[in-house]
Parts: sequence; C-alpha cells; structure tokens
Amino acid sequence: MADRASIPRGSIGYRLAHELEGILSGIGADGVINRLEAERLVAWITENAAFADIRPFSELSQHVERMLADGVLTAEEWADLLFVVRQYTTSNPYIDTIRSGIRQLMGVLAGIVADRRVNEMELAAMTSWLASWSHLRGLWPYDECNAVVTAAMTGFLLPHHVQQLEALEAEFPIAGHNAADIPLLVGGICAVDPNVEFKEKTFVFTGTSRRAPRDQLAAYVLTLGGVDEPNVTARSDYLVVCDSGSELWAFSCYGRKVEKAYEQRRKGHHILIVHERDFWDALAGHGVT
Repeated sequence: MADRASIPRGSIGYRLAHELEGILSGIGADGVINRLEAERLVAWITENAAFADIRPFSELSQHVERMLADGVLTAEEWADLLFVVRQYTTSNPYIDTIRSGIRQLMGVLAGIVADRRVNEMELAAMTSWLASWSHLRGLWPYDECNAVVTAAMTGFLLPHHVQQLEALEAEFPIAGHNAADIPLLVGGICAVDPNVEFKEKTFVFTGTSRRAPRDQLAAYVLTLGGVDEPNVTARSDYLVVCDSGSELWAFSCYGRKVEKAYEQRRKGHHILIVHERDFWDALAGHGVT
C-alpha cells in the first residue's frame, strides 16, 4: 500500500508547483540571485509548510530546502530546480492552462520584485513571458502586469514603475511576502490597447474628463447600443478612468469605483479597466468625435 504522503490530494500540490516555477523564473530573470531573492523563496516554502505532505509539492519543497541549506542559491542550483519543477508543471492532471498561467504569472512577478528592485533584464524577461501567454489577456492580473511593463519598456524604467509592480504583487495570494502597504496606481492597472466594444456592453465612468461632461459620455455609450451604470457590479464590462489629473494618482483619488472593479477582477469577472484615451479612440472608430 502506498504511503499516505505520496498520494496526490487535489490540485493544491500542482498549484504550488506552478507558483514555484514562476518565482524561480522571476528571481533568476536577470541571471543573478541575491540574498533577498533567496530569502523570498525560503519564506514561500515556510509559509506553505502545511502542504508538505502533498505531491508534488512534497518533493519540490525538499529540493528547494536542500539547495538553500547554505543560504545561497547558485545559478547552477537554480537551473536544476527549474528543470525539476517543469517536469511536473508541463504535465498537470488537475489544472487547466488558464489557471496554471495565472499562478505562474503571480510567481514570476513575486520573484522579480523580491529584492524591491527591477532592472531592464527582468523587464525584458517579463515582456517575453507576457507575450508567450497573451491568451490570458483580459484576466486579472495579466492586464495589470502588462500595463506597467509596457509603459516601462516603451520609455524609461522609472521608480514609479517599480512601485506599481510592488503594489500589484502585494495583492497576490502568494505566501511568504511582507510587502509594504503601497497603493495601486491607476497608471498601472489600465488595460494596454484594449478592445472596447459598445453594443450590449455595460460602462461605468470614474474621474473627470477634460473633453466632455459625464452625461455626454453616457449618451455616446447609449447611442452605440451600450448601457451606462453609475456603479461597478459583476455585470459591468468596462470601467473608464477619466484622467483630468496625473496618471499616477492612487486609487483613493478616484473614489471606490476602481477598487470595486479590481475586487471584481480578482473574483474572476472580466471587467476591463480602460483609460479615457482608449475610450475616445473606440468612439472615433465608430465615427463619434
């Protein structure tokens, strides 16, 4: 009879394997693994200790603990660990590619911001990962990560980009982090190049537009067959952030609507948070100026 510890118990062991693959990919993205990144991995293992008897996490955690016994994770050890993890994540009987991708994405970002610094090599690795998993577009937290990374890659990597990634990572249900309470910034959560449709779609607006009053925005939506509602709910399709101020204002400057939309996205509802400029571009595509 098989040992109880070797019997798979649901999907959690594989979910953790995908998280581990992401964290390893993130901390090794720039080819250097420092003390803080190694400690992040240790913290993740420690906080998941309750699942130490569940396969394949039981085997993987033992590998990690053995590699980190001296407090250092070398490039060769990192490569060996990632190779072992991928033996499990490439054949997963419990979780589909959408959910596995989301878990891995959370791990990737957790690894990248583990030392509270982000460099160009890490951004490039993140960009490559996002491109490979583009079928996750429209899901939380893919769009949020893509928005920040795209902004940083098309200009200069600035401190607020790192802050945005840190704040987003702090929202993830990933064990072992002690992130500071950094407010999410609107510039880091609006979808990149979103597909905005109007017919039978529900829109909610927040903020103030320089181009038109709120009732005019609502009228445009109604004219094109959409629905305008005052508050974010599970049936909302778009939250349009009207930005008469700085793109870097925190959530609190926009009231509760952005936070409500974010909560709905975390629950799995496909609400796109779009910047006002993309809303106007979509209107122009329908002949509305």
